[in-house]
Amino acid sequence: MAVAVTTRLAEPASSVAENLRPTRALIDLNAVRHNIGVVRRGIGMKPRIMAVVKANAYGHGMVPVARAAVQAGATALGVATADEGLALRESEGFADADILVMSPTLAHEADAMQGADVGCAVGSLELLKHHLDVAHRAGRRARVHVQVETGIGRDGIRFDEPEWINLAAANADHIAGIFTHFAVADGIEANQIAFTNLQCDRFEAVVAQARSAGVHATIHAANSGAILRHPRAHYDMVRPGIMIYGIEPSDMPELCPELRPVLSLRSAIASLRMAEPGDTISYGRTWTAQQPTLIGIVPAGYGDGYLRQFSNRAEVLVRGRRVPVRGRVCMDQFMIDLSTVPEAGIGDEVVLYGAQGAGSIRAEEAARLAGTIGYEITCLVTQRVPRSYVE
Repeated sequence: MAVAVTTRLAEPASSVAENLRPTRALIDLNAVRHNIGVVRRGIGMKPRIMAVVKANAYGHGMVPVARAAVQAGATALGVATADEGLALRESEGFADADILVMSPTLAHEADAMQGADVGCAVGSLELLKHHLDVAHRAGRRARVHVQVETGIGRDGIRFDEPEWINLAAANADHIAGIFTHFAVADGIEANQIAFTNLQCDRFEAVVAQARSAGVHATIHAANSGAILRHPRAHYDMVRPGIMIYGIEPSDMPELCPELRPVLSLRSAIASLRMAEPGDTISYGRTWTAQQPTLIGIVPAGYGDGYLRQFSNRAEVLVRGRRVPVRGRVCMDQFMIDLSTVPEAGIGDEVVLYGAQGAGSIRAEEAARLAGTIGYEITCLVTQRVPRSYVE
């Protein structure tokens, strides 16, 4: 039997407050484990898996997801900020975890990260020198991962600027990894595939130089897109992010149907009213009833991360059937047309993302409606929405 535990991500509220509001996110940790298994089957047994749990695990909850990922075989955890890395290190069960802060950090963060044995991405010769200096003064290993910029146009030491290699070779024990990040590895167009291969060529040339100089660090590059489409880039370790959460990186779920969505966003019908012909619904009067229409009011809105772009466009599930959103989504509520579900009543569950009965609404579908990507859909679920973790 599944057991659900409800938590909040900000300051803990009372258990009474947590159980009152019908709007909630259900996080299926078994789906996290399943998706890690999809990664393992795709890469074989050799490469390690770094589960990316940055941005509060893409809105799912960093610590519970990280724990499930490790249980499923991940041997490293990727975060974006020093604060995230330190918080994870201090959480129960992660005292000895291999943690990497992948995004740019500033020099003043080095002492705290090294003191907690949290790995750090370095994208400049200056920052590499600083971390080595800090480590030497403290008599500890720096545990840095050198980021090579091969074409994404972000942080990193350019692939054609190898001056760092001699410094790294002289401090090889401090170099835990060498990595790059792909720009279009999720793409399926010929030019996107060609550019990813070019990035691999550039990266592999740098790695060969580093190894010739005596730097034998963990080599990693593959995000979710590269895991699925570029086996060449699996190297020593892969870094699955969005696919852990059951979302296809290209927002085309049919390309990897094995993935199971982890997050389900749910609410309930809080009120019912009958709109007569000519009545308008919500701010701006953007929808007008053409006939008597049963309208349900759902107590969720963009204050919870359900986007205003869904106004008059999205559908939700009620009693396993799709019903349309009518009028503009408000901060704390939105309205739905129950004409095809006249038996619906107050308290009935409403599924914004997820499955109900035979129906399903995926994050990829919501992303297309909003003109964004699945990553943003889950990250936008705000902290006032309680998360319930199914074990």
